[in-house]
Amino acid sequence: MSTVEEIDSILQSIESEVPSVEGAIIASRDGFVITHTLTGEDAEEIAAMVATTTGVSERMAATLSAGNVEETSITAAERSVFLYRAGQEGVLALIAGGEANVGMINLQARRSTEEIESLLADPSTAANWPPP
Repeated sequence: MSTVEEIDSILQSIESEVPSVEGAIIASRDGFVITHTLTGEDAEEIAAMVATTTGVSERMAATLSAGNVEETSITAAERSVFLYRAGQEGVLALIAGGEANVGMINLQARRSTEEIESLLADPSTAANWPPP
């Protein structure tokens, strides 16, 4: 199984265990799509915004001497977006409906980012980012 297939499996697991999660994307820190489960969304545009939002969050944390940013969330009227650092290589973004169980999302995402981080950090796959 390829790295992307393993990550896809993790994303599908999150979506099956947390029904309010409508889609997921793994973006590189510079805004490229690594993989996603989004439907009806422009994955490239979302990945770029994930990287930008992560960058702004990191800048704010640095300004406040708050340390490394691990998570960022955006709550809107209809949907929410949760961003989780996946090591130095990527960011996991989960898009959830308005009735999202935030605790369950956080629990599943925090567990999953550890697996994703190890997959992205594997030197044998580093040359494959971004995927074609």
